[in-house]
Amino acid sequence: MDGLKDTAVVPGNAAVSNPPVLECAARTDIGLVRERNEDAVWVDPGRGWLLLADGMGGYRSGDLASALAVSYALNRLRRDAEKSVDGKNGDRAGLLAASIADANAAIRSAVAQSLGNDMMGSTFVGALLRPDEVVYAHVGDSRLYLLRAGALTQLSRDHTMVQEFVDAGRLSSSMAQNHPYRGLLTRGLGIEDDVEPDTGTRALEAEDRLLLCSDGLTDMVDEAEIAVLLGARAPAAEVAASLVDAARAGGGRDNISVIVAWFVA
Repeated sequence: MDGLKDTAVVPGNAAVSNPPVLECAARTDIGLVRERNEDAVWVDPGRGWLLLADGMGGYRSGDLASALAVSYALNRLRRDAEKSVDGKNGDRAGLLAASIADANAAIRSAVAQSLGNDMMGSTFVGALLRPDEVVYAHVGDSRLYLLRAGALTQLSRDHTMVQEFVDAGRLSSSMAQNHPYRGLLTRGLGIEDDVEPDTGTRALEAEDRLLLCSDGLTDMVDEAEIAVLLGARAPAAEVAASLVDAARAGGGRDNISVIVAWFVA
């Protein structure tokens, strides 16, 4: 963290820098209004796996839905890692999409087995990181952001009715931020037998930072403030805590979950 690079001496007196190390932290908070936390998060710094799910408000057992989403997605990733000889999986976007399908099936099965046939659902956003790229997949309105040179870019695209209005030119982005139906999802886990996630890959540069978050953050804190907090020169755990604190200060009307990550040389 002091800017000095560790080196290893190899035959011929050539110095080789150690590979960058992933620094990341996850934090989830009940907020100031909700009676329980229906978000779930998971990070594996060694493998570069970041997973976040937000149980849908208005449905029962949102906490179970988000826990199932993360658990079943993680199980698929682990099974694939065990089968991979060199640890370098080929179609990582396809793997993430398959993990989302597993999570969807698990939630649908739980719904079918519930005595009251209760509906339950969840959003999901997952990222697989290497020093040179991030592969991601998502369903719903939990987001993935990239911070580069102080500029914050949303890599995910909200699966909401309001986002469709924005895409059609019927609403501006500023109007969408406070629209009363901004949380009305068009896609989510557990709603239909099949779900279609969006996937993507983005090349990473030195000093890039990533943020995965539930709408408990983005509904309470604007992107300009998020960029400042995410870019702070502080340990990942402190950066994550500052984002949660900002959402609580903004009203904390929902559960708040964040994962922050970046590579340190």
